[in-house]
This record gives sequence, structure tokens and C-alpha cells, in this order.
Amino acid sequence: MASTIFHHWLDQFHALPKTRRRWVIGAAGVLVFAVIFGLGAMFGRGVGFPNGLEARAHRLAARNAELESQNQSLVQQQQTATTTVAALKQAMASRDVEMQTLRQEQAFYAKLIGIDSSRSGLGVHSIALMPVKNTNAWNFTVTLVNTAENADSARGKLTVAVEGVQGGKLTTLDWAHLSGSGGKDGIPFGFKFFQQVQGSLALPKGFVPNRITVTLHPDGGSSVTRKLDWSEALAGHGVTINTP
Repeated sequence: MASTIFHHWLDQFHALPKTRRRWVIGAAGVLVFAVIFGLGAMFGRGVGFPNGLEARAHRLAARNAELESQNQSLVQQQQTATTTVAALKQAMASRDVEMQTLRQEQAFYAKLIGIDSSRSGLGVHSIALMPVKNTNAWNFTVTLVNTAENADSARGKLTVAVEGVQGGKLTTLDWAHLSGSGGKDGIPFGFKFFQQVQGSLALPKGFVPNRITVTLHPDGGSSVTRKLDWSEALAGHGVTINTP
């Protein structure tokens, strides 16, 4: 049936004039080209690179940039947290050292109060002497305490005097003679509970010391004096206490 129809149309086509056949062939070519072009456009929109894929690519790029920004923020937060933890650890270590020092000072002060339980207020707890080799000089350490309840900080100057014999006569050398050219007004002190004050003195040749006297001159208060035999101070009785 289809073959009969095809041959019928073919016979009619051959029966047409030559010019008419050319127009029919041209029209058929144009129609075929239009059909092919239309099919190609439809295929390109459905299978090629549609607008939907391009939009999705933009969304993925934006999401990737957002994730990179979040990752950078997290890294910075981690670095900040690490720095903060390190600083806290350092502060805690420093606080532990401070607490240990305070405990040592408390134990030391409790020992001083136990030794000097009969005293109250500012006082000289002990005196220690040590000779300077091959000289007439002596180094001394004086331990000061303040055992008054709710005591304020004590401030002032400390002076030393030495009693002895020179040329067969009893002689007392005050601080001005012992200290030389420096510190004639005394050695400053300032503390709340206790303090060890160190200094040096020089004895003249031929002078034989018998006793050492330490005098405290607190600001706005009465002076406090403590005397000790030279031999006891030289032995360091009661003053071999090392403050923290």
C-alpha cells in the first residue's frame, strides 16, 4: 500500500515540468533543513549545557566559598582558644608559686611569733654577724618582726652600734663611725609582718667588740632597741632562718 502510494507520487513528480520539479526539490530541501535545525535546538536545550547546570555551578561555588570562610573562622577560634588556655595555665602556675611562697611565709611568721610570744609590736627578732675575710669588715643580718594584731606596715631606718674596748677603754661606736661614708642616716626598712635587713660595718684596728646594738627608728613612732652579745651574734643564735 505504502509502496503503491510512493510510486504514485513519484510518477506525478516525474510528470511535472522540469522547472516545477526543481522548485519541489528546493522546497523539500528547505523543509528538511528546518526540521533538522529544530531537532538540533531541542536536543541542545535538553542534553547540552542548560541554564539549570550553570546556576547549580554558581550555587556550589558560593557554598564552597562560605565553607572556606567558616573553616578559616574555626581555625582562628582554635588558635585563640589555644592561646587562652596557655595563658591560663601560666597564670595558674604563677598563682601556685605565689601560694607556696605565702604558705612558707606564713609558716616562717608563725615560727617567729612562737619564739617571741612575749613580745608585741615592732621588734628586732635576731642579729647575725659574719666576718669578711682578710678585712676589719663584718656583714650582718637583722630579722625584724611586727607581731601586733592588725598591724600596719612598719617603715623607718635601722642603725647599729657596737660596744667594746679600744686602747684599754670602753668605747661605743655609733652607726656614723661603723658605716663609713655611705648610709649615715641608717638602713631603710619597710614591711608588714617580717623582714631581714642586711648591711655591713667596719671596726677600727685594735677595737675588741663586746656587744652589738640594733636600733629601729620607725616613722612616727618611738625607737626600738635590741642588744646582743657579740659572741652570740657571731654564732648567729636564732637567726639562721632563711626567708622564702
